[in-house]
Amino acid sequence: MAISLQDQLLKAGLANKQQAKKAKAQNKKTSKQDKAASVADTQRSLEQTRQEKIARDKALNKRRDEEKENKASASEARQLILHHKINISNKAEIGYRFVDGKLVKNLYITSDLQNQLARSQLIISKLEDKYYLIPADIADRVEVRQPDWIIRIKPAEKPAEDDPYADYVIPDDLMW
Repeated sequence: MAISLQDQLLKAGLANKQQAKKAKAQNKKTSKQDKAASVADTQRSLEQTRQEKIARDKALNKRRDEEKENKASASEARQLILHHKINISNKAEIGYRFVDGKLVKNLYITSDLQNQLARSQLIISKLEDKYYLIPADIADRVEVRQPDWIIRIKPAEKPAEDDPYADYVIPDDLMW
């Protein structure tokens, strides 16, 4: 069996027992410090991993809550539109043109509904690629929940001061 370096140094007389004990104690001390540092590093990495997991969980929960709120508000808006929609008669012959995004759409209505639309008493709402007429107060409630579903007709712009045709107002019910 091989003799340790410490025993060899003691036999050769290059070191005494006191120096050997001191070296042994120093080795134990550094190994304990290394183990403690290793344990501390492990604990820090575990704590960091735990904090990252908590942050991911919070973000996931927040996203789920937002999705639930969006679904609930969409459901409420859908119910408001379907419950308060104005039924358009099959005899409606007046084509009412309006802009939805970049598209010009056409909705056949009666003259009474056309007057109410011109006075902003009725508002056009879009639900699942269909268009409905709903009262303005209901449209305000829907717009809070789903602003994309409401199509408001913008009022006519005021003519410029030097416009020679300012005295000739185009009626809202003009058919083109």
